[in-house]
Amino acid sequence: MTHPSTPDANATTESPDDRLSRFRLDSFSSEQLYRQLYRALRAAILSGDFSEGEAIPSENQLRDQFGIARTTVRNAMALLVSEGLVQQVRGRGTIVSHRPISHNIWNFGSFTELARRQGQRPVTRVLGHKVENGELLLVRARGLANGETISWLNVDTSHLDLSLYPGIDAYDFGAQSLYEVLRRDYDRHPLRSELLLTVVPPSDRLREVFAPAPSVPGYLCASGDVLDADDQLVERTSIVYSPAVQMKFATRWGRDTAPA
Repeated sequence: MTHPSTPDANATTESPDDRLSRFRLDSFSSEQLYRQLYRALRAAILSGDFSEGEAIPSENQLRDQFGIARTTVRNAMALLVSEGLVQQVRGRGTIVSHRPISHNIWNFGSFTELARRQGQRPVTRVLGHKVENGELLLVRARGLANGETISWLNVDTSHLDLSLYPGIDAYDFGAQSLYEVLRRDYDRHPLRSELLLTVVPPSDRLREVFAPAPSVPGYLCASGDVLDADDQLVERTSIVYSPAVQMKFATRWGRDTAPA
């Protein structure tokens, strides 16, 4: 359990920023406070609440608005800097350096529901199912069945907070859709995702799952957060795709962000 950070004592209180008023930090969540703040600031930047070149609230403002310690704010800022979303400029503060581009991964979402809509039979093989650090760590291979043949398309890892989903570790996710369970039994409705695309090196398990797909030097991996309509965390996820998978991306530039 993450314990609340202690705000700095005897500090001057600064006014809150209304653009962050929709976000709440939960000191009793298994997710650390600095990561919650990082996600909130990241969502505000990516949604356009803070524009390119604009300063985001100062350490003192964020400390006062969320009732957290300055070190918590600094850790969140470090993640934003490392991701290239902001840069710290002497005399100006922390400046948004992200040019907003809208990306849509068309086939990201509930694998089971997508397959059924396309008239295909989804198959799930549970590779890992364990509870640690207050979370259910669920690893599944996902594929499509054609008669007796199964084509395994991805391996996804879900981190599910047991304080949000008590008893979820008792479900058989080889037979049930995770998102169907979240909506039906926990009233949690995944709406959007914030994902980082990387390449991960091959492993014996990935080669075994994706065989007989051709050998490749690395696999495409989409990792990040799945959020609901209130920008609350539904799950942290990591999805590694088979070389046989084709993905379609749509990119839309805003008028003020079109490339020169």
